Amino acid sequence: MTTRWKKVGIVGGLGPLACAYFYARLVELTPADGDSGHPEVMLLSSPDVPSRLAHLLEGGLSPVPALQRVARRLERAGAEVIAVPSLTTQAFLDEIAAAVAIPVLDMLTAVAEQLRTAGVQRPALAVTDGTRRAGRLHQALTAAGLTPVYPDRHDQARIQECVTLVKAGRSCTARVRLRSLASAPWAAAGDAFVIGCTDLSPLLSDLPPGGHDVGDLYARAVLAQAATP
Repeated sequence: MTTRWKKVGIVGGLGPLACAYFYARLVELTPADGDSGHPEVMLLSSPDVPSRLAHLLEGGLSPVPALQRVARRLERAGAEVIAVPSLTTQAFLDEIAAAVAIPVLDMLTAVAEQLRTAGVQRPALAVTDGTRRAGRLHQALTAAGLTPVYPDRHDQARIQECVTLVKAGRSCTARVRLRSLASAPWAAAGDAFVIGCTDLSPLLSDLPPGGHDVGDLYARAVLAQAATP
């Protein structure tokens, strides 16, 4: 049976490389035999969205108005579902969803459900400081019966540094550092290493055995929501 795809809008720029990589994975994970078998996708990468981390950690300028503007522009362009491929930005998902009349897909629930389905019980999470501070991923995972494992203060700082390096265009340096973190003792204490930030997704295309990338998990959930018989 031919799949009729809903038009997908992607809130991009969170950061730019993360969302470009997410779109690439969305294409690669689409079950299509040719170009015409893919969904129509609109990716709007806006540099005007203030730092989500700065707002969550330091009380900086709220990103909500800019995120809402991007969502409304995607809706006006014809999007039927909206993806927000950033775990940190999920802290503002309710406000984004309130600005439009189309579904905005929940990344937290998608990640928790797919990890549970994969048999993960103790995910070792490489997430941003903002995601840890907001606590929403932790709540989603524990609600699904999972027990998250986190790095110590030193390695958490190194993970955040990797995110900063990626946003500054220094992905090669960040890639080397993230590889060492994936084999650290705290990561071994979990039963699966999980890249919990889409800024980090492009750095490890070859995940450790049993590892997961939240970008891939979310891409599969977006495709499932966008597909109609």
